[in-house]
Amino acid sequence: MLAFHIFAITLGLVLGSFILTVAMRLQDGRSLLVRSHCESCSAKVSITGLIPVIGYLIQQGKCSHCREKISSIYPLVELLNAALVWSIFSKTGIEAAFLHKLILFELFLLIAIIDFRTHLIFPQPVVLGLLVQTFWLLTFENPALLNGIIGLFIGAGIFHWVSYLYVFIRKKEGLGSGDATLLGLIGFVLGWKSLFAVIFLASILGIIGGTLILLINRQPFGKEIAFGPWLSLSAFITWRFSEQIQELPLWLSGIDLSHF
Repeated sequence: MLAFHIFAITLGLVLGSFILTVAMRLQDGRSLLVRSHCESCSAKVSITGLIPVIGYLIQQGKCSHCREKISSIYPLVELLNAALVWSIFSKTGIEAAFLHKLILFELFLLIAIIDFRTHLIFPQPVVLGLLVQTFWLLTFENPALLNGIIGLFIGAGIFHWVSYLYVFIRKKEGLGSGDATLLGLIGFVLGWKSLFAVIFLASILGIIGGTLILLINRQPFGKEIAFGPWLSLSAFITWRFSEQIQELPLWLSGIDLSHF
């Protein structure tokens, strides 16, 4: 069993490198088929340099040709994705559900990275996610199809109405239509009953995480914050800890408030 866990972590490292590369090329409109190269001198990355995390450490975070510094975002995303894939495997085990959830949450990670960097949610990963989930529901979980369809329309609809209300009150754009599209995909994947937990958790994470990012970057608090990453993270947390979240109302009902 240990070998499977090691495989999941290794797979996460490799896919993390791939997802980040795809994200950067999609946002720049570059081909996905071109071999990885240095952004400064255009020299092709060596085989050693392509090894996740280890290649970065061997090259001391610099291009082996021009010695220009390589962003630390590469090993960070690789390690983050290793934890993500291992967490998925630890819940699903060696089942078809592992491949299903792996593809979907890798797409959510791709969406989060692009949105964080550009404040845009690209349609390609969203459409691919819809296709993957449709195939899964029709093939493996047909009874959950209606639940997913309701989640798709409710998820997208909630944010569209919130966006309209924000514009009406503040007289400027707030939440974009991309956020509504993403929440629709989340509702389609997790079902409509999960949407409240996802929105609630994303709001908390967005406020705390967004504030910290603005403080670290010394940016004004009125600056726009990408909400897609927090929605994606909340979707994963809601799925991964679904049993604990379902038990939360029972736990809260058992608290004796007379002592407070």
